[in-house]
Amino acid sequence: MKQTTIGITGHRDIVQTFQLKQDIKQLFMNLYKKEEEVRLLSPLADGADRLVADIYLEVFKDKAHLIVPMPFDQERYMEDFDKKSKEEFLEYLKIAKSVIEVENTQGCNYKSVGVYVADKSDILLALWDGTFNAKSGGTGDIVAYAREEGKEVVHFQCERASK
Repeated sequence: MKQTTIGITGHRDIVQTFQLKQDIKQLFMNLYKKEEEVRLLSPLADGADRLVADIYLEVFKDKAHLIVPMPFDQERYMEDFDKKSKEEFLEYLKIAKSVIEVENTQGCNYKSVGVYVADKSDILLALWDGTFNAKSGGTGDIVAYAREEGKEVVHFQCERASK
């Protein structure tokens, strides 16, 4: 069976425009038509990770195969979320096919999970403003790593709410 694994890297503070949502949905619709199984690797942080997960789950419905790699154990990771975000995260975990605590191999837990997602993906979706800010484990860092490794990176240009 043909299987494609999509990974996500992106900002937590992206501006979620109608066009961005439509572009992501169109990518997933195209994959839905031509692939037998499409898996999504998403750490489910706020922002880009959850936007992509929501669209993926909408398109693939009962064929969805959500995998959640986490930079820490669940209890520690959830410390990064506010109350509402924690509740949403727990709802996602109920439908996830697997949850993985990624070993810190990069000296930074967030970089380690980003590298893991890039390594395990056939296609890495980058919801990103295009800025390389030298932040270890940041979106630009993970995009640079994926490109160095020869991974297919699909870049969705995004504005950031915090700019």
